[in-house]
Amino acid sequence: MKKIDKLLNNIDEDKYLDNEKSLSENEKEKILNMTMDKIKNTSPKNKGKVISLKKTVAIILASVLMISTLSFASDYFSFDAQLANLLNINKENEYLINGSGENINKSVESKGLRITATQVISDKNSLYIILKLKTKDEFSHSLKTFNDFNFEVKSNGDYRPSSSATFESIKSEDDDSNTSTLLITMEQEDINNSDIKLIFKDFGYYPYNKSKGEYEGFLSLIKGNWTLNFKLNCKDTSKTYVINKSYKVNNRTVRVKTVTLSPLSVKIKSNGKYNHFISKVTMKDSTVYSGNDFFISNTSSYSTIGMDLFGRSESYASFSKILNPKDIKSITINDEIEVMMP
Repeated sequence: MKKIDKLLNNIDEDKYLDNEKSLSENEKEKILNMTMDKIKNTSPKNKGKVISLKKTVAIILASVLMISTLSFASDYFSFDAQLANLLNINKENEYLINGSGENINKSVESKGLRITATQVISDKNSLYIILKLKTKDEFSHSLKTFNDFNFEVKSNGDYRPSSSATFESIKSEDDDSNTSTLLITMEQEDINNSDIKLIFKDFGYYPYNKSKGEYEGFLSLIKGNWTLNFKLNCKDTSKTYVINKSYKVNNRTVRVKTVTLSPLSVKIKSNGKYNHFISKVTMKDSTVYSGNDFFISNTSSYSTIGMDLFGRSESYASFSKILNPKDIKSITINDEIEVMMP
């Protein structure tokens, strides 16, 4: 018995449960009962046998592992339900974006409004952030938003604003009428491993005038400013393919240089003074994605980046649901150039 006491006392619990949440009494009791049942060895098959010290050690260690596993499970990453629904993330395709998502869980609260950045998913060319808004007042959160918004990225010690970031209200999965959800999207900037600052001003809505059939000017419900800071640290799942192929379009020569693909987005770089947009993505099984199948912002289904002085241009589109890059057959530009993937 002394050997068992010594064995138990020598288990360093802090080694396994450092900085973890305490278990409930029910959880502790369940693990204790499971452990005692094993040690008692009361099954008819083994009745009368003496349990060895070696097996006792194994049972105790297994119990410790059960405790640490329960604690670890609370920190296990899984995609927010709204983010998963938005991008059609499920058990079958989640492996495509392993590491691309991150829990943020940073909040700011002022004047009865609490803003929490819960989760982000990004690659080299796209970004999605889920925000939860909660108020103390009993007003409906339908179509509630902010009058002004800035997305800033820290570069060379200073924060710089991003012009490509947008935000919009999306359907909330919360039953609480005082909670609403915002989605922030951004394209065309590689900001991974950067410090991010989100700045919001005046919470309210745009009232709809039924007689005129249009939305009127912004109406503030809570005036103020809210600032959120966090570090973006997601895995980039994009891959760049060198194409270097020329195409003839209306007596012009367009040379597609590269195509960068990820499960979230596509970006094409080309030369030839050709202002273009991505019009469709064709899969190997002949499925075609176009128009509303591209999700960029709340105003358009595609994005066009103009030519620079040297005739270089870029085009970009993010997908409304994640795709397997290996299943993509081609990317079509302006319904004129079909770029076949290697």
